[in-house]
Amino acid sequence: MCEWVEESDPDGSTLKTKKYDGKLYTSIIPGNIKDHLERLDTMDVRDDDIFIMSYPKSGTHWVFTIASMLRSGKSTYIGSPHFLDYNDVDVLDKLPSPRLFASHMTFDRLPRQAREGKGKVFVVSRNPKDVAVSLYIFFTKLNAPDFTGTWEGFLRFYTKGTMLYGSWFDTLFDWEKIKASSSQDNIMYLVYEDMKEDLLSNVTKMASFLEVSYDKAFLEEVTDRCTFKIMVKTIMDEIKPQDQEYIHKMSDEKKLPIYRKGEVGDWKNHFTVAQSEAFDKIYEEQMRNAKCKFRFV
Repeated sequence: MCEWVEESDPDGSTLKTKKYDGKLYTSIIPGNIKDHLERLDTMDVRDDDIFIMSYPKSGTHWVFTIASMLRSGKSTYIGSPHFLDYNDVDVLDKLPSPRLFASHMTFDRLPRQAREGKGKVFVVSRNPKDVAVSLYIFFTKLNAPDFTGTWEGFLRFYTKGTMLYGSWFDTLFDWEKIKASSSQDNIMYLVYEDMKEDLLSNVTKMASFLEVSYDKAFLEEVTDRCTFKIMVKTIMDEIKPQDQEYIHKMSDEKKLPIYRKGEVGDWKNHFTVAQSEAFDKIYEEQMRNAKCKFRFV
């Protein structure tokens, strides 16, 4: 069964997580975690299901929006994905096809049928400095966050790997192991910074991976609608009442606080020189044997 873990630092920053089977999870995962994960493991997967997997604040909703347009053939915003982490399996089972799920968990927590090759899985990664800044600011906008405290306190927990969903590095290495050892062709790996640099190319590759065929005009339309600035404005203009209700449960913000700047390199506005240098040392040590390399500007 899970246990509650609460950490605090001398400055008064606190972090509350649920721990199960050696991993840390957010507090809103249902029940004792064990029962929920066991039901997810045996969940029926449909051929047209899509799963978007990422460490928090790595582009989950961005990839979801693109994938939803490619799956439906319509360049309209359809809301937010249903998270495997937070929704009861009975709710997930009743969703109409095509279903688009998201999760901040790792490969071993996907439904078994998805691990065996059914459905399509997108894995998206982002440089850890921008992830840290985005996650910290996200916490400051939630009504009942698992973390409360200062940026310095947050960064202390984050670099230790005691953040909810654990270490950014451990998550990356989990996926690198799967990429190296799995022969399945139902997983596509995306890098946030690559998408920012050339979104059309990545949208085109995503369409090919999903085995859907569109003319260049539609792929360009999806790309234009999913550039970050236009996407956020679109969401504000087209947001549905049920999503608005969901927003108010999470935050007092007028828009869903999952979207912010979406920039590469915004970390420079938040990390001090000392914090950046200290993090760089950890990054260089941890990433010595990593296959994936990240751009920070």
